[in-house]
Parts: sequence; C-alpha cells; structure tokens
Amino acid sequence: MHKIYISNSYNPYFNLAFEEYLVKYHSHQDEILFLWQNQNTVVIGRNQNPWKECNIKELNLQEGKLVRRLSGGGAVFHDKGNLNFTFISAYYEGKLKENTNIIIEALASKEIKAEFSGKNDILVDGNKISGNAFFVEDDILCHHGTLLVDVDIEKLGCILTVSENKLKSKGIESVKSRVININKLNRDISTESLKTDLINTFSSLGNKASVFMVDEKVIEDDHIRLGDINKLMDTYKSWEWNFGSSPEFNYQISKRFTWGGVDIDLLVKDGIIVEANVYTDALDVNLPQSVKNIILNTKFDHEKTVDLISKRLKI
Repeated sequence: MHKIYISNSYNPYFNLAFEEYLVKYHSHQDEILFLWQNQNTVVIGRNQNPWKECNIKELNLQEGKLVRRLSGGGAVFHDKGNLNFTFISAYYEGKLKENTNIIIEALASKEIKAEFSGKNDILVDGNKISGNAFFVEDDILCHHGTLLVDVDIEKLGCILTVSENKLKSKGIESVKSRVININKLNRDISTESLKTDLINTFSSLGNKASVFMVDEKVIEDDHIRLGDINKLMDTYKSWEWNFGSSPEFNYQISKRFTWGGVDIDLLVKDGIIVEANVYTDALDVNLPQSVKNIILNTKFDHEKTVDLISKRLKI
C-alpha cells in the first residue's frame, strides 16, 4: 500500500522522530512518502562534528536548532523555504534510483530538467537543488533529502560557514557545492505546489495512496502511537545525541587578556574535554593547572569554555 504522510510541524525533533518511527514499524508491503519542513534548523550527518559543520554561535543568536540524523552525509540548513522528502520501503538494488526518479519527474512536470549527480546530489545546470542521504535498517530503506525551493541562501551560507578556527576532527566533513533555489528556475513553484507534484507523481505508481496529516498532537493514522514518537523525540532533543555523539577532535583556543595571553589545546571525546595543554606568558606559574582544573571533564563549547575560565579566574 502506498502511504503519504505530511507533517504540519516545523519542529525538527518531531519530524526526525516520526521518520524513525516509520522505519522501525514499517511493513515490508508499504511504500511510504513523508513530506516535512523544519524552521531555522541545521541537520548534521550521523558521523559529523557539529562544531566543524556549523557556526554554533550564529545559530544560537538566530535561536536556531541543531539536530543529528541517523543517516550519513553532510550538514544541511532548513527553513520554511526547504521541502524535505523521505521514502521508506523494503530495500532492494535500484530502489534509490527509483526514488530519485520520482523527484526528477515531479520537477520535469514543471519544465525543470534535473539530474542525479555523484553519490547524493540532484543538480540543474550544475547547480545543486537537492542533497540526499540514506540508511538501511533490518532491510528497510530510509532515503531522505532536501529540496531547496525558496531557502534564505545568505542565511544558509552564514550558518553553515565556520571559520578555520584550529579544529581538527576525525568526523566526516560536508562537501561545499553551488546551490540554487528551485523557484529561481520556475517562479510558479512553491513548497506547497511541489508537495502536490510529488504526491501526484508518487501516487501514480500505486493503485491507491492514503494521505495522512501529522503533527505533535494529532496523527491521523490510527495505527501510529504518538507516545512512542515522543520517546524518540527525547533522544533527538538531547545534548548527548546532538553533541555528545561527535567524533573525537582537537581544538585550540587562543585568548588575550590584560595580564597576558593563553593558548589552550583541547582533546574532546564524546563532546567532553578530556585533555588540555595550556600555554601562557602570564606571571602566575600555577595558571595552567588552574585552567585545567576548571575545564577538564566539562562539556565543550567555545564561548562557554572561555567564559568559564574568565569568570572562575576573574580575568
């Protein structure tokens, strides 16, 4: 049976929890299309380092959210101008291509000639309009991606561009590509119209497609348990999942105060500072050990770590 779920929520924790629920409790006979949007959100790949992929300070200033997904691949920025799609089905060779063709056919219906490129991009004239990722769990394929319809490209660049700030990570880094909004190619396309085109294209493949609207309070499909989704949401909201699951990395903090300068080399594992080497021209010979005592075994965050040192040492 073909099923279509459309989320009315812009909450990334709910949307990713709902997606995971569909994978965990999927029937091998069902073909599912899930359409969803997030607001002001960075979604990183399963093995990525959030501090490497995202300007955390800027995201916080924008009151944005960061969340880690289950699939690999790179970091993406979501606002209401981005439409996310998820295909869930039994896995078999060639299924990814079939799913991608649904996207390409939906775009072709609006006279946009798109093509799949490399491992995970959909391009138009060499410009990226969509990034894809997937994972397989118990022979169930979860294939999801973005469609940049009318995204704030300037904000995307600001939040996903981080300084070369002396961070060396063992995680997977995003590949930067030229991006373009779909409505620059056809101004008649909106996120709502593209939803309709995707629904029509997907529905044409099956005898019947049932459509269900979902959000944090109401799930129109009576077979889905909202309580189980809420439990999954707790994970997606947690610091342990979004930051603590980060690969090991080294980070250097350099700061100058009125009394002198300090350079701190950190080793961070699971988001926790586990080693620190402190170098300073301060006259206080005990300062390096004092700094170590303050920051070791604390959660890493550049701004908070510097603030903690400054306040505790009153410098």
